[in-house]
Amino acid sequence: MPQPKQTDILEQVIKLLVPSEYLNDFYPNHISENTEEWIIELVEKEDRVPKALEGKEAVCDGYCNSIDILTHAFSLKKIYLRMYRRRWKEQGTNKGFCNEYDLTIPGMKTTREFRDFLKEIGG
Repeated sequence: MPQPKQTDILEQVIKLLVPSEYLNDFYPNHISENTEEWIIELVEKEDRVPKALEGKEAVCDGYCNSIDILTHAFSLKKIYLRMYRRRWKEQGTNKGFCNEYDLTIPGMKTTREFRDFLKEIGG
């Protein structure tokens, strides 16, 4: 049996832990572990310039505050997705723009998939 490439295995693990709808606009950047949780950092892709800046010279102006979203719990640890959206501005101005994503359920900081799982096991 041929040995799979490590990058292929890592891609499969990311697809297992991160809903595909998030991977459309974000890429995995870093994974860290502490005693109570895993954190998968996702960064907004560079080509996701806000619609308000279409046709203008847009420049990245850092990042918005991160958003943590509970996605799974394995090995008695929670797994959070830490989402970083880019902050943009039009060249020569100071007015900031960022994309808005429907990342969580109102009133909950979980992915839809995890919410559905909790509903299923909770009745």
